[in-house]
Amino acid sequence: MSRLPLAVTIARLLIGLNALIWLGFGLIVAGGAHPAVPHSAVLRWIMAIGGLLAGAALAGLALLLGRPRRWVYLISLTALAVLAALSITDQVGLADLAVLALELAAIACLLRARTWFASPPNLTGSGRSA
Repeated sequence: MSRLPLAVTIARLLIGLNALIWLGFGLIVAGGAHPAVPHSAVLRWIMAIGGLLAGAALAGLALLLGRPRRWVYLISLTALAVLAALSITDQVGLADLAVLALELAAIACLLRARTWFASPPNLTGSGRSA
C-alpha cells in the first residue's frame, strides 16, 4: 500500500475536529444549553439529532479516508461542500466562520491529494508494479 500523503493526514485531522464540533453541538442542543435554539422540543431534538448524525458521519469519513478509496473521497468532498454551504445560509457568526474555515481547508487538502485516491491499490504486496 502506498504511504499516506501529508495532505490526507491533515484533512483527516480537520474532518475529525469538525466531527467533534458537530458532536458537541448536538449534545449542547440536546441538553437545552444553546441559547439560540427554539424552545420547541421537536425542533430542539431535530437539531440535536442532526448535529449528532453529522458528527458521526464526519468521524466515519475521517477514519475511512485512511485508505485510497475513491468513493470515500467523493462522499467526503460532497459532505464538506454541503456543510460549507450550510454554514453561510443563516446568521454568520465567529463560530460559523471557524467551522467554514475547517471545512474549506479540509476540501483543499483532499483536492491536493486527489491523485492518491485515483491510483489503483498495489495488489501484489511486493511494492513493485506488475
